[in-house]
Amino acid sequence: MTLKPALSAYLDFMRFIAAFAVLLGHMDQDGLAMAWMPLSWFSHEAVIIFFVLSGFIIYYSTTSRASSWQQYAVARMSRIYSVALPAVLACVVLALWLSHQPGFDPARYSNYSPPAVWDTFSSLLFINESWLNATFVPLNDPYWSLCYEVWYYVIFGAFLFGGKRRRWWLVGAAALIAGPAILVLLPIWLLGAWLAASGRYASGWTAGRAWLGFLGPVALIVLINTTDVDGLIQSYLYENVSGFWRLDASQRFVTDHLIGLALCLHIAAYSSLPAAVQDFFARHQGVFASLAGFSFTLYLFHRPMTQLLGAWYPQPVGAIWQTALLALGILLACWAVSWGTEKQLSHWRCGFSRVLTPRSGVLS
Repeated sequence: MTLKPALSAYLDFMRFIAAFAVLLGHMDQDGLAMAWMPLSWFSHEAVIIFFVLSGFIIYYSTTSRASSWQQYAVARMSRIYSVALPAVLACVVLALWLSHQPGFDPARYSNYSPPAVWDTFSSLLFINESWLNATFVPLNDPYWSLCYEVWYYVIFGAFLFGGKRRRWWLVGAAALIAGPAILVLLPIWLLGAWLAASGRYASGWTAGRAWLGFLGPVALIVLINTTDVDGLIQSYLYENVSGFWRLDASQRFVTDHLIGLALCLHIAAYSSLPAAVQDFFARHQGVFASLAGFSFTLYLFHRPMTQLLGAWYPQPVGAIWQTALLALGILLACWAVSWGTEKQLSHWRCGFSRVLTPRSGVLS
């Protein structure tokens, strides 16, 4: 099924808004008082948006374009490493530079950790969240969710291209390496893939049903966030389930799965909204594509910036104009960085293609 321009534009809009929410949330955490903007409250929920969108888009693009595991690997590796490799190296260099500054106090930076060879190596293999590895990218805690996504790509690719005899062996091996914390949120990614596979994002709903399906999930997510029910459930399980702490970033899995289901309903309902709504996104498809076009760089490069600014130029509550300008500055900085990362994607594709598919085409 073809992805209509209006839906494609809306998915791009969701991807940018999710990345922006993460930026605002981390600004607030790092001493740049941003709680005046309600979107900053939803940085965790934004990661669940990434997982659902990732499952949806990866399934759609892979089944419509990739015909071999080599093409799939080229597409995924070039997309990931075009941003992840520069981000990891930049954070290592920045952490080394900071550590040699006079009067350096690591306590001023919430995500600081001394650079280490194993941490860097495991980060580039995306095993930071696997079992009890507990390795970190200095100054860049958001990297954890990328480690989750990469193993979802590996598991999905193993299933799709592994062949009848080897498929489940490969899936099992990938799952074993990924570990429980990553696997417990895999169903959320698969929900997005299921939605793309089912084709249930097409139009055909009545107007009332469409608006209910579109706005109801938003209301549910706001309710979960503002009532802190996710934190209450997490605390209960932490205190009553032995070893629950091992799930690390997945400890809110109960409400995270509920949010994932809600987001699938939200996306499914979009194509049945009134034409005026869809026409708006279709007309501005280029704008939303441009915003989404640097969202990956925004996600992986913003946290070092918020920590430096928060440590050096903290902003008090009520400094609305100052924090708004800082947010705009970080957006522009990440957009500029993206010209050296994800906007160089074609070069990364060519490089990986020469290694993996020397005689075949490159997946676009």
